[in-house]
Amino acid sequence: MKVTGLLNKVIVIESLAEEELKTGTRLFEDRLMHLDSYSENLFGELISVEDSDAFINCLRKISQRIPKENIVPIIHIECHGDEEGLMLADGNHLPWNRFRNELIKINFASRLNTLVVIGACDGANLIGTATQMDGAPFFGVIGAQDDVKAGDLERRFRDFYAVLFDAKDGDMAMEALNKNIGDNEPRFRFIGARALFEASFRSYYWKFCRGKGKRERIEFLVSRVLQNPEIKARGIKHARAKVKEQFANPEDDFEFFRKRFFFTDHLPEVLERFPMIFEDVIQVSNA
Repeated sequence: MKVTGLLNKVIVIESLAEEELKTGTRLFEDRLMHLDSYSENLFGELISVEDSDAFINCLRKISQRIPKENIVPIIHIECHGDEEGLMLADGNHLPWNRFRNELIKINFASRLNTLVVIGACDGANLIGTATQMDGAPFFGVIGAQDDVKAGDLERRFRDFYAVLFDAKDGDMAMEALNKNIGDNEPRFRFIGARALFEASFRSYYWKFCRGKGKRERIEFLVSRVLQNPEIKARGIKHARAKVKEQFANPEDDFEFFRKRFFFTDHLPEVLERFPMIFEDVIQVSNA
C-alpha cells in the first residue's frame, strides 16, 4: 500500500450510541491527538455525529475545508456497519452508496489524495459501491471484510497508526493491522483507486463489450434512441447502425470512464499518477 507523503490530517468521525464504548474517542486520545509530535504539519481531529443528516453535513464541510486549509486527509470512520451501510448512533443506516457520493466530493477536493479507513464491521462493502466508474471516492480504502469486535478494532487501528507514522510505510502498517489474525478470522483489506478502476472496467468490458452482453446492450439502447421522433422516423436500421457506431471501439469507452473516474478534465496531473494501458487492463488474470 503506497501512502502519499502529503497526508497531513486524520479526521475521526465517530457515531456510536451513548452506552457504547467510544472507540473513536479512545483511538484519538491515545494515538491521534498529538500527531504533531511526528511532524509539525500533521494533525488529528475528532468529530462526533448522531444521525445521517449530521454525518452528511460533516462530510460536506470537510470537502469545503480541504482547499481552504490545504488538508490532505485520512477519513477514519468509527461506527457500526453491515452489508446495507453504516449504522449511526441513532440506530439508522447511512447507505454505502450515499456515503460514497460524498466521498467523491472530498476526494476531488483533495486532488485524489484521500485515504478512507472504515473502523466498522463489513467496511470493505464500500468497495462494492465504488465500481460505478463515475468518480473515485478515495485514492485508497481500508476496511474489514466481516464482523470485528470493538475492542479488537481499537487495538488494531492503534497499532496501524503507530506503524504508519513511525515507519511511514503503508505495507508495514497493513501488516500490523492484520497481525496474528487466524485463518478463519476477518481480515482488513486495502484497495487503491487504480486497482478498483481496472477491476471495474475489466468487468464492464467482458460483460457489455463482447458477445451476447454487447448485443443485448445495443438492443436496449436502440429501444431508447427510438423514443426520439426524428430517429424513429428514419427507422430501426438507422437507429441500430448509429448505436453500433458508438460501440465500434471499446477503447473510447476506456478513455471516457478513465477520465471521468480520475477527474482528469479538472486534474490532468492525475493521469501521470495512474498510468494504464487498455490492452493490459482488459486481460483476465489466470491466477
